Amino acid sequence: MTAYGTIAELSVRIDINTVLTAAKTTAYNAILDAMSRKIDNFCGRPDGFVASAVDAVRYFEGNGLPYLNIPECVSITTVAVKESHTDTDYTTWDTPTTAYAGDGDWLPAAGTYQWPIFNKTPYNLIIVDPKGDEAYFTKGFKTPTVAVTAKYGYATAVPDDIREVCLAEATVFIKRFESSMDSDVGNSDLGTIALKIRQSSLSRDVRELLVGGRWVVPLYGGFEG
Repeated sequence: MTAYGTIAELSVRIDINTVLTAAKTTAYNAILDAMSRKIDNFCGRPDGFVASAVDAVRYFEGNGLPYLNIPECVSITTVAVKESHTDTDYTTWDTPTTAYAGDGDWLPAAGTYQWPIFNKTPYNLIIVDPKGDEAYFTKGFKTPTVAVTAKYGYATAVPDDIREVCLAEATVFIKRFESSMDSDVGNSDLGTIALKIRQSSLSRDVRELLVGGRWVVPLYGGFEG
């Protein structure tokens, strides 16, 4: 998966005069990857903020309704549905044109079934086109009945906010590492000062940026139909 910042961007934030040895480059790349996945986990986005460049097929339990919630994706290539939950074969539905002129069996959308948005990604919803030949997604009864081939993930490029919080978190981690991962700092004159940092969590400023920027998926979300 994609790291949300580059070595060049990170080196500027740490020390503009930092000499990037091979060892430091390897270490910084590992830290950027780790912080990127930490952000994904905190935000509840297992597919990450940058979608794969390669289509992947995923299988879902149909709900017997004219819409189906799916994980975030930036494009959908094909939708195939079983005619019955006992079938083994999927029938590929007609794919709409980019203009969604009613020449397909399904429509990609963002938002909710009640308030779909057809010109915005990431898509998280497939709606049966009322002008098409299909009426609903076959109910699965705890078995997969819908196959969706798509590029799963939030966006085609790293959102600016996510890049900044990744670089900020990586910088905090490196600075703390340079201090032997201490949560206390001080000297003989000032005494010890306890830093209010939860080492198992993101730093407070980063958490506030992610929550305040509404990048965190609500826990009550899910992908059920």
